[in-house]
Amino acid sequence: MNESIRFIEISYATNEGTEVILGTYVLYILCLIMESVMNYLDDHLNTAIEDVIRLCRYATVAAKEQDIVETADVVKGMLDELGLETTLHETSGAPVITAWMDNGADRTLLFYDHYDVQPAEPFDLWDSPPFEPEIRDGRIYGRGTCDNKGDFVSRVWAVKAFLKTNTDIPVNIKFIVEGEEEIGSPNLHEFIEKNKEFVKADAGIWEFGASDANGIQEAWLGLKGLLYVQLEVEKLSHDAHSSYACILPSAPYRLVDALMSLRRPDGNISIDGFYEDVQPLSEKDEEAISKIDLSEEKIKDFYGIFEFVNGLSGSQLKQAFYNAPTCNICGITTGYQEEGSKTVLPAKASAKIDFRLVVNQDPDDLIRKLRAHLDEFGFKDVEIAWSEGYPAARTPVDHPFVEVVQKANREIYGHDITIHPTNPGSGPLYLFDEYVPMVSIGVADFYSRAHAPNESILVENFHLGMKRMAAIMNEMKDW
Repeated sequence: MNESIRFIEISYATNEGTEVILGTYVLYILCLIMESVMNYLDDHLNTAIEDVIRLCRYATVAAKEQDIVETADVVKGMLDELGLETTLHETSGAPVITAWMDNGADRTLLFYDHYDVQPAEPFDLWDSPPFEPEIRDGRIYGRGTCDNKGDFVSRVWAVKAFLKTNTDIPVNIKFIVEGEEEIGSPNLHEFIEKNKEFVKADAGIWEFGASDANGIQEAWLGLKGLLYVQLEVEKLSHDAHSSYACILPSAPYRLVDALMSLRRPDGNISIDGFYEDVQPLSEKDEEAISKIDLSEEKIKDFYGIFEFVNGLSGSQLKQAFYNAPTCNICGITTGYQEEGSKTVLPAKASAKIDFRLVVNQDPDDLIRKLRAHLDEFGFKDVEIAWSEGYPAARTPVDHPFVEVVQKANREIYGHDITIHPTNPGSGPLYLFDEYVPMVSIGVADFYSRAHAPNESILVENFHLGMKRMAAIMNEMKDW
């Protein structure tokens, strides 16, 4: 007899009357039905893993428009196999796949996933080819395993377990799976504008999630916004011999000076008005983060550092992690970068920068403030070559679906999930904010290395992640 059945019998044994005994019997049968769903996921784990490996063999790099159509067809095929009503929607870029199953339920659950991945470079830092997935030491290695193909497959199999055991799914099911998340979802807005009714649901599961450094599962209720820009400087008509550096202007130095003007030595952003719309965390958010263990020493060890920026720790570290905007240099391109030496004065220099934004910050407003800052500090020659961005979004910590996820986590893992008011990363969550409250959970872990070489997931996390997703669907019947 499993733990869920034992709990129900004890909780009702303290009452009297045949009506309660009948209720106990009905709940006992319901638990047996869910046990068949869980047993199916146990028995078919290897087949589910094969689906992860099959999907991750496609090098679906959106930035290179690689394997997009082929992968979209595979994703649609996986959803077709469930008997869902599936549609492949053409966009100006990668297709969006939707799937729908009306079970006549009171509630509808929407899954948002993506089938594109980050570029796998540098290839020489991988211990195995990124698009030839393999299992080593209890982990599945390959690009896309944790972000987001492993999550997508775990959700497909949670639905499949109900269907294959002839168990009624207590919610209506929707899937939205896009192919451009890793390049900012440029065509998702177009899709949602045309399909607003489809996007509406009582609750949604976002594309990614993980367990922390202590192995405790995490739920993220929001995402920071993003402003991504490329700055460019051109000071000469062509590269020059470096001996002319004494009389000719340097594009790299000019760019570095401009970049240095954006941040103070303490890391705070120097752009006038950048923080004026930042709101403090609510009391409920503060209460939620007070319960969170960020595993500071493990994070330091993992990244090979001795202290965080400005020596942050404790509550100040949490405040920065959850509610501080950032200004980060992603890369600088200029001059000679190959082996050996070349004495050259580069004519051009460029830098890619990302700003992570918090709730209430407007990327359009901030790009104007960035331009004004550069002009005011004498950098009118520094061009904003291009920019893209979107705002932050968040589900309230006291939304009832958060408790549904919490109950399901207790059932599968035996303990509470850690509730994070938001995630320091970014994504197109804002597009869904008007239509469906989202919670972000998934099968990754602290050591999964999303976006980096040797991306992977634990087989155990994938296994339990499927079960938790099935438990969430079951818990929604009582919401």
